[in-house]
Amino acid sequence: MIALILIPLIACMSFQSFAEEDMFTNRIFNSIKLGKDQAYRMRLINGDILTGTYKEKGDNTIREDSTIIESIVMKTMIGDITLYSDEILHIAMIDDVYRHSSSLYVMPTADAIKDNAYCSLTQLAFVQAGFGFENISVNGGITLIPGMSFDEQGKHLNVKYTFYEEKQDIVPGHYTLAGGYSLIYANTANLLQHAYLVGSFHMPRTTLTTSLFFKTGSDDVYDASAGRWGSGIIRFSNGSLGFGLGLDISLTARHDTKVLAELWCADIMRPRNSAGFLGLRLCNDRYSMDAGLAMFTAPAIIPAVKIQWLPFH
Repeated sequence: MIALILIPLIACMSFQSFAEEDMFTNRIFNSIKLGKDQAYRMRLINGDILTGTYKEKGDNTIREDSTIIESIVMKTMIGDITLYSDEILHIAMIDDVYRHSSSLYVMPTADAIKDNAYCSLTQLAFVQAGFGFENISVNGGITLIPGMSFDEQGKHLNVKYTFYEEKQDIVPGHYTLAGGYSLIYANTANLLQHAYLVGSFHMPRTTLTTSLFFKTGSDDVYDASAGRWGSGIIRFSNGSLGFGLGLDISLTARHDTKVLAELWCADIMRPRNSAGFLGLRLCNDRYSMDAGLAMFTAPAIIPAVKIQWLPFH
């Protein structure tokens, strides 16, 4: 008897929920599930950036070619705005807008690449590509230095798994934890291996990342060749414990400019094996450019630049 009462009731509630959900037929609005009173950021076809909360489905309009165009109503700081699907190039939830959060200039963060893919060029010499699948992130690269053979080029492969993420209820923000394994080839014959743990705490305008990495499964001394540029000895003890500290700071009232700061120490027993980076990141949903200064304990300071491209939405 109870089942006979509950089944129609559940069916009625499900039908009501389905009926209240706004339905769209165009690609841009179906690419993301629009939730009422949720915040989104949109890039329009003229390049303008608009941030607002979704209010409701708007009225359709008909263009000159008889195409029916759907619309949405967004609540913004300047009032309610109706936007048509053919006026929007890309739309994303606020939490997913920053597509470059999986790494700083050098350091990986605990954030996953998610369903993104990218390629990058660092110092006009190191080409890298990466992709994500759910919480797994994979990236690798190779140097392209003239005068060096393929075996003499540096190579890198990194796999990271983001295993924990928690939203904060008391204070704004959330934190993520990840672990990974990294292979670095200083020439094909010289393999340096690291296991690492990394955590990132996200505040409204700042992300703090800390990392611990452990050198394992490789030699202590390496004879590295750089072709016509010479050769050298790399001393890096097996079992070395290193750390990294990084900041990603959004400038006030700017969506496209961030300050990056990093500090790395490859071996905490040898503080001289440290380096750092301080610079700016200019970014949007497709491209980013990091530019600043890399500092070493030699001492040495050199300009540092990285350009990154995410070809797919």
